[in-house]
Amino acid sequence: MKVDKVASSPIPVSQLNQPAYPQTEQPQRPTSVRPQTTIEQAITATAADQLAQLPDIDAEKVTAVKNALARGELELDIHALSSAVMRFHTGHE
Repeated sequence: MKVDKVASSPIPVSQLNQPAYPQTEQPQRPTSVRPQTTIEQAITATAADQLAQLPDIDAEKVTAVKNALARGELELDIHALSSAVMRFHTGHE
């Protein structure tokens, strides 16, 4: 099969050199852009501040549990506790 060079084209040459998509002008951004705080960010910041003010340990609860253990009102399952600690720190027993 022989392919001959086509002498004429149905598309004018001036259109062949044009980019497929015309360039659009990019809108100019203001020089100083101030981020807007959303409601979620404000609520999260407030909650984080309140959480930071709380103590890491609830001393009253710790004392109540210690007293309940001393009185024999609570039983401490050492095996369950150690298994939970192992799962937490290693991902398995």
